[in-house]
Amino acid sequence: MKSAVLANRYVALGARWVLGLVFIAFSLGKIIDPATFADSIAAYRILPVAAVNVFALVMAWTEFLVGISLLNGVAYRSGALLAAALNFVFIVAVASAMARGLSIECGCFTVAKETVGWSLLIRDTVFLALAMVVLLNRDPAESAPAN
Repeated sequence: MKSAVLANRYVALGARWVLGLVFIAFSLGKIIDPATFADSIAAYRILPVAAVNVFALVMAWTEFLVGISLLNGVAYRSGALLAAALNFVFIVAVASAMARGLSIECGCFTVAKETVGWSLLIRDTVFLALAMVVLLNRDPAESAPAN
């Protein structure tokens, strides 16, 4: 039983680090070039035009802070919850764009241009699963009573 708990702890830690690095890497280009990211958001045609710039700034910095939280372990469950929520939003936005036949860049990583499609949906689903692993992993040491 102890080895299963230890294995779960390492899987959750690995998921936390991978997800944290991904969120930081994806956020940096958006923080450096918010105008390009705002253009990518506008291309989805989901938000009102007046909200796009603010959304782009908030989203980029939220992604960065989620990544930091996951990497340093401070409030990492909250970071995992936000990561799951963000990935759910990304999945819905990409699926919506695909259903409407939009051939647009995803805006995920401003340096590498990638268009919306099935590979993006699969990748975001994997990231959602990683966030759920972190969120749902219960380390017995965390719930043990203090001495």
